[in-house]
Amino acid sequence: MPSRRRLLGLVAAGTLPFAGCLAAPSDADTTTTDSSTTSATTTERGPVRGGAAEATVERTITDDDYQYVESNDTVRYPATMAGEEVIDYDYEPFEEWGHVEGASVAADYLHGLLDERLPEAETLSVSVSSRGEQEGVRLVATLTTHLARDGDVISEPAVSRHEAVRATPHSVAATIHFADRTHEDRYPVYVDERTIQNE
Repeated sequence: MPSRRRLLGLVAAGTLPFAGCLAAPSDADTTTTDSSTTSATTTERGPVRGGAAEATVERTITDDDYQYVESNDTVRYPATMAGEEVIDYDYEPFEEWGHVEGASVAADYLHGLLDERLPEAETLSVSVSSRGEQEGVRLVATLTTHLARDGDVISEPAVSRHEAVRATPHSVAATIHFADRTHEDRYPVYVDERTIQNE
């Protein structure tokens, strides 16, 4: 799972993948071109809210990279890294830190939960996505079909969109404990679907 220092930047940018790649969810079918080394066209369907009961996770954060500063209620975290070496630290209010850290914990838990409920769904990925202040941070489970240039299927989901929606909780409630402080948050969960075709 990506570290929190990566999570901060990627959530701000709009999307963060856990165990896979995901473009920011759209409200309708769209086609975009991937400008990466391997040229591909991506078609996405709009996201649907998970249909299963809410899931809950509780975790105590023990990472030595984080330090709570009681005098101003902030958390110091590694902002710049060179390999495993911390180059620079930054500070964030505890509540903001907790919101982002909670999303990371919730996404990690959701990925494991869906692995248990849908063990055959090898192409299912879980991401943290942000589409602006109004919609806030949410989790997205994505089913991906990969096509060759001629349209032949390279890989496809072993479960249907409907099956994924039934197995996916509509939200994850995360509680994190750190330095004798507690943060609670609830993150909505969506199921999305996309097709990538090589060009």
